[in-house]
Amino acid sequence: MDLIQQIISNLSKDEIRYYKLYNNLTHSDIEKKEVKLFNLIKEKEKYSPKEACEKLSSGNRNNFYQLKNKTIKSINKSLSLQHMHKEKDLHIFNDILLSRIFKRKGDLDLSLHYLKKAEKKSHKNENFEIISIVYSEILKLSYDLVSIDIDKYLKKARANKEKLDLEQEIDLTLSSIMYEIKTSQNLHQNKTSLLNILEKKLNHLHSNKKIIKSRKFRISIFKSISRILLQKNDYISLEKYLKDTYKDFLKDKIFNKQNHEQKLMLITYLTNSLYKNGKLKESLFFAEELKKSMKEYENLLKEKYLFYYYNALVINYSKLDKLKAIDILKEAKKNSRIQSQPTFSVFIYLNTALLYYDLNKFKLSIKHISRLILHEDFISLSTTFQLKILISELIIRQKLKQSDSVEEKIKNIKNLYKKDLKIHKREKAVLSIITKLIYCNNIYLDKDLQKEIYKTKEMITNKEAENIDVINYNTWLESLTKQSIA
Repeated sequence: MDLIQQIISNLSKDEIRYYKLYNNLTHSDIEKKEVKLFNLIKEKEKYSPKEACEKLSSGNRNNFYQLKNKTIKSINKSLSLQHMHKEKDLHIFNDILLSRIFKRKGDLDLSLHYLKKAEKKSHKNENFEIISIVYSEILKLSYDLVSIDIDKYLKKARANKEKLDLEQEIDLTLSSIMYEIKTSQNLHQNKTSLLNILEKKLNHLHSNKKIIKSRKFRISIFKSISRILLQKNDYISLEKYLKDTYKDFLKDKIFNKQNHEQKLMLITYLTNSLYKNGKLKESLFFAEELKKSMKEYENLLKEKYLFYYYNALVINYSKLDKLKAIDILKEAKKNSRIQSQPTFSVFIYLNTALLYYDLNKFKLSIKHISRLILHEDFISLSTTFQLKILISELIIRQKLKQSDSVEEKIKNIKNLYKKDLKIHKREKAVLSIITKLIYCNNIYLDKDLQKEIYKTKEMITNKEAENIDVINYNTWLESLTKQSIA
């Protein structure tokens, strides 16, 4: 797929309509050819550049190449105009552009007027990079416009430079450390030391009085500390930090339309941390707080965070009322926005399967987990997650005593996930136990198998297993030993 095909395939119906209206403003032969090329690419399933070249440029490849470039530029202009109101930065840059236009025309007062507009908007959004450009433009304009107070703008430029340097220090620190954490996930000791370094840097930055007063810096610190605590799985500290931060942000009126997503993110983190800490009713309270906040600014970001709202309901009711959780999943399944999520099938089928498993309705459980495995979205999951789901399927089939099916599926798993099984020793151990269960007449009298079960169960704690397993291996392994004690 070439560039023009890629651009056109990404356009929504509304964007296509806007582009055609934009192009109808002129009636030159070039514009007409642009629309013809656009329609040819959009309407034809298999677009042929050679055929289009013959049809629109009489086989002249150079003319056709120019036509393609002009069409791309035309689409880009249309997109920019249509979406300008959604991007605050573009509005500011537009004011800077207008200032330059009037400067060239010789109207310096009007040029300064638009730079002051850009300055005001930039300060409102705490966009220090753009403010730096604005002050640079004003100082250049001062060479010709003597009414500009140079000392005043030099002081402003220096003060802004301090803020910009601080912002860049925060961004560089976070980017480098978070990258290190990301690429060192299997090196627990190294990861812990990196987190400690980040904590020290953030504590140093947090002591800066300029940060305490800045909406933007406080949001950056919130995101960073939240990530640290999430990486550490320290949900108790995360819950306390988020509660205090949410309260302070509301009191200091930190949240606005520009950072609305950070508000929704904070509430989502808080909802999940409360769930992890077993405070289910409080978690549901904040889930409703999320729903209420999603309606702010004329439902801005409602569709994006609807998935997180449903997820909060499902995880909490999976503990409080499993049948209600299943009803919520059925409701979510009908929602077109949830359906559009790339993880839709995983969210619906996997959670439904696990709820039926917990209710001991194994036939319904296997029905839903099988649908997930057959779904096209399954192959887009990480191979580690795929492996965990496939082993969960085996556990359910073992409950249903489907020995032949289990044996066949184990062979396929060992063949397809060789590399993963070399890394994930616990999954390999669970597969070994499931294999031996097929041929075991009485598990409770098989001492070697009981030892193997105990050894596998001791690999990680029950709490860790709850966080990383699809079906908690430890809980399942425990069920294989209980009756031997009775």
